[in-house]
Amino acid sequence: MSDEPANFEDLARRVDELRDRVHHEDPHVAELLDETVEAITAFNRVGLIALVQRMRNDPRGQELLFEAVDQPEVMALLVSHGLVRADLTLEVLRAVEQIRPYLVASSVEFDVDRVEGDVVYVRYPTGCSAPSDSVKDEIRQVLLSRVTGLRAVEEVAPAGNGAFISLDTLRIGAPAEL
Repeated sequence: MSDEPANFEDLARRVDELRDRVHHEDPHVAELLDETVEAITAFNRVGLIALVQRMRNDPRGQELLFEAVDQPEVMALLVSHGLVRADLTLEVLRAVEQIRPYLVASSVEFDVDRVEGDVVYVRYPTGCSAPSDSVKDEIRQVLLSRVTGLRAVEEVAPAGNGAFISLDTLRIGAPAEL
């Protein structure tokens, strides 16, 4: 095993993969895993609260804390333990990036148009590139399960492609002779 620590994205991906693998197994095992994760999270949260409170009470600590939350790893840790509220847009984009490799492997495309309150609006391509309704539903379920506080995923109309043809340029009847 390497002495170098794994990067944040690799670790997050590994946690998601393991969670997904267990959840496809025996429901009792998945339930036990969820309880174990909740207990570990509660344990870690108590220590993080004490650490953050201590840092906030000291001017030097405040400065370090503000610098630390600029690092995605620290922000994710604090958000996951409920110590910092993250904008849902950021959480939605993180969830999309986590599933992006699966989407690319399946040739599925979609874009986050915007997040308003607790609703994310997504845009899918049309025509041959359009995903099936079942794939859209699967994406919706994944986002709702991975983004705490998200209430709905709504599809918006595809953006125009700039190929608008003015009606006054269309002619009905036989072509004019040259």
